[in-house]
Amino acid sequence: MRIGIAGAQSVGKTTLLNALRSEKMFRDMKVCNEVTRRVMSYGLPINEQGNDITQKLIMQEHIVNVFMHKDFITDRTALDGIVYTKYLHETGKVTDETMTFATDVFVKLYPMYDIMFYIEPEFEIQNDGIRSVDMNFRNRIVKIFDEYFDTYNLSATILSGSVRERVEQAIQTYKEKERLITWKEELDCDYGQ
Repeated sequence: MRIGIAGAQSVGKTTLLNALRSEKMFRDMKVCNEVTRRVMSYGLPINEQGNDITQKLIMQEHIVNVFMHKDFITDRTALDGIVYTKYLHETGKVTDETMTFATDVFVKLYPMYDIMFYIEPEFEIQNDGIRSVDMNFRNRIVKIFDEYFDTYNLSATILSGSVRERVEQAIQTYKEKERLITWKEELDCDYGQ
């Protein structure tokens, strides 16, 4: 199962990912850690300073995650990639070509996530020395997420509350999805599909 955790910076995506890793149903899944920090490790600018190369690499990392791993959980998704690319396009830091590329990748990949979790901001931004602490930036990112949910009629499970509450919500969603998959497989078998 392909599971993505999406949301603006400092909403608890990585904290949730780390908490889910200790839960039995997620232990055997490939963990694909946030691609933005990996791209930053190449010496490229991120956050509000991102550029064409940054965003193309980030979107390519999402392609790799989706096509290389059947079962994975990640704390950034193609939805995150397109949202941040859209912000950078609005501010003139990425070209139309990069925006088109990111959109094409997003449209292709989003349906391939079996479960998408979305976390809205509930807490103050924590400065870890890497993520942006600019509230205006985060607020615009959240609005762009909302725009994509509306424009593309996206579905995601919104998680909220404490880390433990989010874990419980994620487990419940996982179990429901697993039941649906099992039911569909049984139905296909019964009708020779």
